[in-house]
Amino acid sequence: MVINKKGFRPLAYRNEDHLLISTTIRDLKKSTALDLAFQSEGRWENTDKTKYITNIVLGRAPSKIVVADIKACLKSAEPNTYDFEYFFNWSKEHFINISVDGNNRTNTISDYFNDKVTLQKGEYILPSGQLIIINDKNNVWSKHPESFKKYIEENVSITVTLYENATRQDLTDLFNCINDGITLNAQEKRNAILCSFANWVRKIKDETYEGMLKKVFTTEKQRIRRVVDDFIVSMSIYTTRGLEKDIQAQAKNHAYTDDSSESQTTKRAENLILGFSNFIKKNAKTNLSSNKDENSSVLFNMFIVYVWLADNDYIINNEEIFYDWFMAGEVRRFADKQILCTTKMGESRTYQSCSRNMAKLALKARYDYLIRDLEKDILNFATKKDPQRLYTPDQRYQLWKKQDGVCLVTREIIPESEINDDSKWAADHIIPFSKGGQTTIENGQLISKLANLKKSNKLPQIR
Repeated sequence: MVINKKGFRPLAYRNEDHLLISTTIRDLKKSTALDLAFQSEGRWENTDKTKYITNIVLGRAPSKIVVADIKACLKSAEPNTYDFEYFFNWSKEHFINISVDGNNRTNTISDYFNDKVTLQKGEYILPSGQLIIINDKNNVWSKHPESFKKYIEENVSITVTLYENATRQDLTDLFNCINDGITLNAQEKRNAILCSFANWVRKIKDETYEGMLKKVFTTEKQRIRRVVDDFIVSMSIYTTRGLEKDIQAQAKNHAYTDDSSESQTTKRAENLILGFSNFIKKNAKTNLSSNKDENSSVLFNMFIVYVWLADNDYIINNEEIFYDWFMAGEVRRFADKQILCTTKMGESRTYQSCSRNMAKLALKARYDYLIRDLEKDILNFATKKDPQRLYTPDQRYQLWKKQDGVCLVTREIIPESEINDDSKWAADHIIPFSKGGQTTIENGQLISKLANLKKSNKLPQIR
């Protein structure tokens, strides 16, 4: 895939004025793709919607709705580029435009014509001098007085700006320019970058929000302002680079470039993050620390340990004991006044202050402390995986002999000539390998492939 050449190129766009009642505007919500890089799914409260629709009826809402014309942008994109692929994928979804700015307004207009948004109550004086009184009985579209509806249908309009030759980077820059008067945090700006990694971060955030992130980032503002996304980015960088570099702004910005290392290793990061999220969902209380400002630090420290266990082929065989061990140790570690490292500026850092910092030096210092503690007690809650995952032909034969040539599940006869035919007979771990089961004759059985698939990685039931 080719990345477009850099350079300054004027954007082509056109402004179109449409009556509010027009099919174009009423269908804008349905025909416009919502790329969450730019827009939220809609976060205006009812009062915001009422205020907007009232202002647009009164001519006091001049802001344009800004979109990219998918067909036009696709036509101007170079074939076999990320830009071409981006617009082509949206066109396959049968969208006409991509929203850059105005999603809340588009939703509000649609809701207004479906009687889901009310007009502000009060007296409205039309240009003709006619007085219209809007009250609780007629403040939705279908209940408006006919003369008032006619005025809106014939006079109230809105401007749509359509960009025709934009690239992904243009859309990002355009979004940032439109929001120049609004203070966007660093992660909100990264979120507007159109790349596969940005899409992946949003997906993982959604999949882990209820089970993990919400227990640490408890306010709706933290979700809306992309604080939770930022945490996922940090986790991804750590799974990709470990202690190789800082997990700060520069590294996070780099992760959002096409073909970054982070974008190439999302499968590993996803497995680790989703596994960790499930662990937190099952074991963590609402707050990880009595000090809410430390919750995210504690969560990341636990993730460091979780990744170490996975990378060193350990299975957590008692999650509750592991969780309690970690949390008790974290209280002790945060109270420890021992100096773990000293920065180039001469600032001394304890475990607590290291945990609040994502610079390489602080990461390494808290990592070393955590792993020293872990190695003392690891056998209380974790087991080393057997390095041999599969049974050898010799072991399969021994299993067959031990079972007198009979499948222990289905009672079928296993022909000696089929002992190594894995399409029919599986050398199965009685205690699953993923649960720490060893690849030994004592923990093995030769069973039908279908029985093995049905068993999956479930532990045997004890009756």
